[in-house]
Amino acid sequence: MTYRKMLGEYRRLNVETAGKLDLVLMCYEKTIEVIRQGKEHLQEQEYEKKAGKIQKAIDIIHELQNCLNFEQGGQIARNLDSIYNYLVRRLLDGDLKKDAGAYDEVIGILSELKEAWEGVAKDRETNGIVQKTRTGLSLAQLAA
Repeated sequence: MTYRKMLGEYRRLNVETAGKLDLVLMCYEKTIEVIRQGKEHLQEQEYEKKAGKIQKAIDIIHELQNCLNFEQGGQIARNLDSIYNYLVRRLLDGDLKKDAGAYDEVIGILSELKEAWEGVAKDRETNGIVQKTRTGLSLAQLAA
C-alpha cells in the first residue's frame, strides 16, 4: 500500500469515527486549507484552479449550513447561518474581483470560529460529556 493510500485510509477512518463536533472542526480546517490553496492559485494567476478551490470551500460552508439545527441551536444557529452566508458572499466577491483580501478575511473568521468550537470541545471533554458517534453525514465526505 502506498503512502498516499495509507494516508487516505487513515483520513477516511478518522472521519468515520469522529463525533459531530470533530466533524465541524475538520470542515473548518479543510475550508481554511482550500481557501489558502485558492489564494495561491490566484497569486499564480491559475484562475481555473482558484475557482475550483473556492467552490470547494463554498460547498463545505453550505454543508455546514445544512447541518444547523435551528430548533435546538436557537440564536446560535441563526447567528452561524448569518456568518456562513456572509462568508459565502465574501468568497464569491473575492473570486469575482480577484481579491486575496476577501479570502484572508474569510480565513480569519473561520479560524476564530474553529477556536471557539475547540474551546467547546475541550470543555466537553473536561466534563466527560463528549461521546464519539459514527455518522454518515456528508460533512464527513467533505472533510476528507
